Amino acid sequence: MKATLAILRKELRDALRDRRTLMVALISSLLGVPLMLLIFSVVLTQVESQEEKRTVLVKGIEHARGLENFILRQGYQIKTAPDDYAAKSQSKELDQPVLLIPDDFDEKLASGGKGVLEIAFDTSNRQAEFGVRPLRRLLDGYSQELATLGLAMRGVSLELLQRLDIRERHIKKPEERKATITTMLPMMVLMAIVLGGMYAAIDTTAGERERGSLEPLMMNPVSGWQLTIGKWGAVAIVGMGVVVLTIFSFFPSQWLIHNETLRAEFQFNFKDAMGFLLVLLPLAASVAAIQIAISLDCKSYKEAQVRNQLVTMFIPFVSLVPILFPGREPSWFQWVPVLSQNQMMNQVLKGETLSVVAVGIAFLVCALMSLVSLAYISQKMRRVVMH
Repeated sequence: MKATLAILRKELRDALRDRRTLMVALISSLLGVPLMLLIFSVVLTQVESQEEKRTVLVKGIEHARGLENFILRQGYQIKTAPDDYAAKSQSKELDQPVLLIPDDFDEKLASGGKGVLEIAFDTSNRQAEFGVRPLRRLLDGYSQELATLGLAMRGVSLELLQRLDIRERHIKKPEERKATITTMLPMMVLMAIVLGGMYAAIDTTAGERERGSLEPLMMNPVSGWQLTIGKWGAVAIVGMGVVVLTIFSFFPSQWLIHNETLRAEFQFNFKDAMGFLLVLLPLAASVAAIQIAISLDCKSYKEAQVRNQLVTMFIPFVSLVPILFPGREPSWFQWVPVLSQNQMMNQVLKGETLSVVAVGIAFLVCALMSLVSLAYISQKMRRVVMH
């Protein structure tokens, strides 16, 4: 036991001394979530500002007097777009799309034809693109008004066209919170777990082997399991430390949210933090064991880094699996590592209560992954020097 603790202290001290490990752990845990929430807040504010903007940029409004009247009745202001609107949209000077009206627009409508309108914007101008949806909604309203007036002039009663009164009833649990914008958070946390412990795992195996310090360590009268537990314990502590820092960075991150919609959706409290820790700490420990097992056979730091990056790529792919199953998620999700944690974190963000069975299954799967990886590491630990 003393030997294992001595190895653990030595490996943990080395991990904390390694600037690369320390920087990645701190950056991934402390900056990832705040930066993402800040970006979400800015983007959502830009979208809402376009929704609230009550102006329409138009070229040729004099050829659509009926449309002009409709726009003004909806409480919008009409502004004439500059002649060089295309260049200004490309240079981001214009932050709105431009409505283009042809010269014969009113004539076509008067003769029973179909009027053609164009919405011009540069696709690289995100601000202008955000304004397309409210403008289309405004034009759809005018189109419906034209159709209604046309039927009324032909003596068709509008009541005959509206035989149904359709309403929506939204069903949800009383405690459920909206979490539409925050669906990216679980993946961010999972990525932080993998990146946070990866360099510590590489440094304690391939890094020591490359520096020539692994062989002297194995000369000590300790068993393979003692070496394994000591090294795994240090990497697991680093990984779990990243989990704790990442989760508690959620609280100051809320100060960066200036958008009221996002602030209402992202309500993270101490109970939610405990739920995240319950879900993620076992996964962080098992990921640490897997990363050590992957890195142990590598003869160089670079080789181990490339192999571990393949594990990192696994998380985004697994996080996209629920897209293939719209509706109720299959029960086997809770047996798949990363996928089950992603599922449970989303439940926490929505304010739902975690299932004891789901948490137990996730813990069991993580324990099995850790045990298999540690057994493999223990067997290879003594033989790796010989290769």
